[in-house]
Amino acid sequence: MLENQQSAALPPATKAQAPSAPAEEVTAALTIPFAPGVTDIDVSSQGSVKNLAQSMSGDKSLRIQLMAYAADPEKNTSKARRLALDRAIAIRNMLIEAGVERTRIEVRALGDQGEGSNLDRVDAVAIKR
Repeated sequence: MLENQQSAALPPATKAQAPSAPAEEVTAALTIPFAPGVTDIDVSSQGSVKNLAQSMSGDKSLRIQLMAYAADPEKNTSKARRLALDRAIAIRNMLIEAGVERTRIEVRALGDQGEGSNLDRVDAVAIKR
């Protein structure tokens, strides 16, 4: 019987408020492509990631946002998000190994929720605060 079943209502959606933090300025953007289903950083992209790490070491006010995307042929959102997270962590680890403090790196695993024709990528955006 469904007599004892409980349900909960979600609070109504609200508009996001502008952050009260200081203004942020995007200073660089880099797209790192991945082969479908792969989490290893391609050799041709490793140099770009290392160059990004060098530019960050020269300016301590820079932060990096890694927005990771992944396509899943089965259209499984959970699998796509896990794959995207693994890719972002691989890039994060490479940045840390190159001397970037982990507190300056923000990871967002967006899975198959991206725009564009290639969802198998990580967008790295450097932000000056």
